[in-house]
Amino acid sequence: MKAIIQKTYQGIDDLVIQEVADPRISPMSAIVQTKYTPVLPYDWMTEEGRLGDLRSIKLPMTIGYSFSGIVEKVGFLRDKNLIGKEVIGASMAGSNRSLIDSKTPPLLFKVPNQVSLKSASTIIGGADAAKFAINKSYINKQDAVLITGASGGVGIYLIQLLKLQGSMVVALANAQNFAFLKNLGADYVIDYNKKLDFKDLPKINKVIDTVGSIKILDEITNSLDDLKIVSLSLTNYQPIKNDQSFQFISGTVSLSEYQQLLQMLADGRIKSVVQDTFNYRNVKKAQHVSKEDHSHGRILLDWEE
Repeated sequence: MKAIIQKTYQGIDDLVIQEVADPRISPMSAIVQTKYTPVLPYDWMTEEGRLGDLRSIKLPMTIGYSFSGIVEKVGFLRDKNLIGKEVIGASMAGSNRSLIDSKTPPLLFKVPNQVSLKSASTIIGGADAAKFAINKSYINKQDAVLITGASGGVGIYLIQLLKLQGSMVVALANAQNFAFLKNLGADYVIDYNKKLDFKDLPKINKVIDTVGSIKILDEITNSLDDLKIVSLSLTNYQPIKNDQSFQFISGTVSLSEYQQLLQMLADGRIKSVVQDTFNYRNVKKAQHVSKEDHSHGRILLDWEE
């Protein structure tokens, strides 16, 4: 089978696609034929050696964390009813490979019939991160929340989940995404390419940062008071004013919350946004687009040969 391998810390262009051995089935195996894997900042930041403080890795390694696909076969200790089912999951051994041996039952989730695999592929590393950030920020309907990177794979879910609980949402994004973000539910949208001006907005008291730009956070903290900032992307930041706090957060949601997010997709309470899909052989181009272009949802790799 094919796998996308990181061998160095020289960045995206040093990735290689190579033939590796198919997984050998074990009693706890669920062998999944990969259909889609998301392109995450987590991947290309790891490839540049920027996440050494957060994750211990040994090179060479298969890149990626989450996947979607169809269960081909299972070991004798796994549920036989999984065979033929569409699933999403996480793989600690790397997800960007043709076949995945999922040996941990709680990390494999059946996709509801009403949800496409492509749509479900945006949950892990997208909707789950958004839900986790909301949980850690203790946000309620009285809060006015500013989101950086609002048009990205996490930001689009932050907007929708925050609006479902009645919070005020201010989205920070590129001007070309204004209509898109308003349609998702954002109450206000601000262009981060211009001088930030919050004077005509409700008082913002919380920030969820998905970008990790010190420059943008400096502008925000200079302009606002009494602010709680949580970041999914920046490990350290010193707010400018004494009544402001900062916390880097990293983690995941509960297993039941993954089921809840999938069901919310199924019944239309939230929707996925896929910016583009690239064949896995074009992983370098896909990652460059993710890193360098304006986001409009999540980019996926398609594992069709």
